[in-house]
Amino acid sequence: MQALLRDLHFGARMLGKNVGFSLAAIFTLALGIGANTAIFTVTNALLLRPFPYRDPQQLASVVAQDNIKDRGGTLLRYELLRDHNQSFQSVAVWANDNANLTGHGEPLQAPIVRVSANFFSVLGVQPQLGRGFTEEEGRPEGRPAVIISDFMWRSRFSGDRNVIGQTIALDATPHTIVGVLPAGVQFPFVGLTDIWTPRYFEYSLMTPQRLRMGVGYLSTLARLRPGTTLERANAELAVLNRQYREQNPAAPDADPAVVMTADPLRDLVVADVRGKVFMLSAAVAVVLLIACANVASLLLSRALARRREIAVRNSLGASRGALVRQLLTESMLLALAAGVLGAGLSWVGTRALVRWGASQLPPGIAIGIDMRVLLFTLISSLLAGIFFGMFPALQLSRLDLETSLRDEGRSSSAGHARTQMKSLLVIGQVALSLLLLIGAGLLLRSFGRLLGIDPGFDAHNVLTMNVSLPTVKYAKPAQQMAFFDEVLRRVSVLPGVRNAAISAALPLSAIRITPVLPEGQPNAPLAERPFVDIEAISPQWFQTMRVPLRAGREFSAADNPDAPKVIIVNETFARRYWPNQNPVGRRVIVGRGPNPSEVIGVAADVKNKGLAQDTQAQLYLPFAQLPWADMNLLVRTTAPPRGITSAVRAQIAAVDPDQPVAGIQTVDELVNSSLAQPRFTMLLLGIFSATALALSVIGIYGVLSYWVAQRRYELGIRLALGAQRADILRIVVHQGFMLAMAGVLIGLMAALLLTRLMSSMLYKVGTLDLATFAVAPLVFLSIALLASYLPARGATRVDPVEALRGG
Repeated sequence: MQALLRDLHFGARMLGKNVGFSLAAIFTLALGIGANTAIFTVTNALLLRPFPYRDPQQLASVVAQDNIKDRGGTLLRYELLRDHNQSFQSVAVWANDNANLTGHGEPLQAPIVRVSANFFSVLGVQPQLGRGFTEEEGRPEGRPAVIISDFMWRSRFSGDRNVIGQTIALDATPHTIVGVLPAGVQFPFVGLTDIWTPRYFEYSLMTPQRLRMGVGYLSTLARLRPGTTLERANAELAVLNRQYREQNPAAPDADPAVVMTADPLRDLVVADVRGKVFMLSAAVAVVLLIACANVASLLLSRALARRREIAVRNSLGASRGALVRQLLTESMLLALAAGVLGAGLSWVGTRALVRWGASQLPPGIAIGIDMRVLLFTLISSLLAGIFFGMFPALQLSRLDLETSLRDEGRSSSAGHARTQMKSLLVIGQVALSLLLLIGAGLLLRSFGRLLGIDPGFDAHNVLTMNVSLPTVKYAKPAQQMAFFDEVLRRVSVLPGVRNAAISAALPLSAIRITPVLPEGQPNAPLAERPFVDIEAISPQWFQTMRVPLRAGREFSAADNPDAPKVIIVNETFARRYWPNQNPVGRRVIVGRGPNPSEVIGVAADVKNKGLAQDTQAQLYLPFAQLPWADMNLLVRTTAPPRGITSAVRAQIAAVDPDQPVAGIQTVDELVNSSLAQPRFTMLLLGIFSATALALSVIGIYGVLSYWVAQRRYELGIRLALGAQRADILRIVVHQGFMLAMAGVLIGLMAALLLTRLMSSMLYKVGTLDLATFAVAPLVFLSIALLASYLPARGATRVDPVEALRGG
């Protein structure tokens, strides 16, 4: 212990004598440690920290999906799984919905979650006030009840502890408050909501009869029995899936391609972000490695000033082990100081990540520093100290008095060895930096392609808001049509409004699918027919969104419920089912109905699955023939659309004062939000690659400066013998260029192998994109040449007389 304390005291004194060196090393390391800690804080929250539920490792999500996407659970599937499985202790379901909330405050459209009565007991969550749901409340004949969040309790009810037993109205139906959830308990697999109801067998806009016909709207949560594995559960689910198809052959999800699988509950939350988190973790690890290499290079340079001290200590009896221990102690002190600064930087970085990337992270997961993060910072700092301190310590410990008393300027073997070590470190830095630079370049190219995509509509000057009518108040289709017709009539005549329309889905998205049987296709059972997106729109929708018609006509007021059924298909649908033919006049059986609909027009393709996804086959139906209570109002204006928000809301209130609106945004904002995730990932990787590039350039500069100092005597002789300064310049720049070129070649080989892992993050850019692989090395080599020029220029200023006199 005394030896350790002595080493710590001596190491602190030595670092204090070289404040400039110490600060440079600490700050360089702190950048790498801070970046790693910030990303690990996110990784810890998303992938490592257990969910705050009872025995979270026993929780699983059960999904029914084909080879394309999750089909959603149906009531019949849930009941079969609940009543006949042997692998799960209990099975619960939930469904996200919206409802108009009235009572105890102004009306608003609120997200709600419909759950089975046992949902909270499966998770092991108990309300802080009141109780959970009863089995009776979870039946159709049961009394409507709700559990509310702590936030709603405090904001809408002022934290009144007598809230239990009070009522709120959801879509005009009174619901009794039976419980208040604890503060801080989140459900990231569900999303953000403040209201929970056990009426999972109901769903806005759909009748109970229709729900039992195979609508996939439920998500399933299950708790494994003790000793049961997911593999065993999945084997049983395969049997139950076959049983479901046999019992419900006419159900839309009875397709043999649909399978049921159980996966860890966490997968449901992080499936979309796990790959990005791993990529960013690898990127910041590279930054830390480069930072360590830079500090190791600094320590090797510092060895030039400490060679006499180390050699004298060696000659006075200090063993090589003692010298290595002392030097490593100094490195550890540097690393720990950097760790403290890095922890502070990571706190700032984590807050920035959460703020800028909030929309890209699963909702409801608290991201912050805990003991696991602090332990990670400590371990990272210690490993970094060993990594960057070991090589210089071994190099210095080999010195002896005779070697050190000779002039280092005469290219001693020790100096040459240190130069080689520094060169290897720089080559590694360049290779790793180029790998990050190519990765960032690929994402930049991909993002550029996304920016250049034509969504198929004109997003400028369009305001949108959601209007969800309560089905209790607007139960009949005629009531729904009358409401929206009157709103459109009023909004269309507002000053500054060009067009107004309604649609069930927002631009860039689709919310409803249906099986279809186009004319000319072989007849097939309902479950085996292809599913396509369907969209209910008002007649002015194509003009409002400026989507051109390629053939036929738009919808009109004459396409009412009593008129023959009509549809408009998009170009993708027409190409798939009637290639090189005129689709107008063709017929399509839509859904379960026996009567086909006539194609009256062909619309240009619009992006209906997001900017990065190919357009899917789609049908447009007139709203009057497919009424829907949850619609989006779209208003095209002559001026910035936000300015007309109040006037539009006033017209909706004039039709129904109790009707709230939600989701007010412009279509430009909607398009921009769809770019948020690739932009966020690109910016992060760009920052890390720029940091790595800067550190590598500093490394090149440092090794060449050291090389010039080591060969000062030789350069002086060359100048004395008549060498031109341009020759000296060329020698030094060539040395730097060769270091950079070696690193670039290694980095290119690594990039050829590793960028394939990024394929899922790229849009219409190959992982071996020629432009990126050509430009990135050229950019790096150009910057490396500049970094080489500065010490080379200094070498040309060597005074031959002074250099020879020093020799």
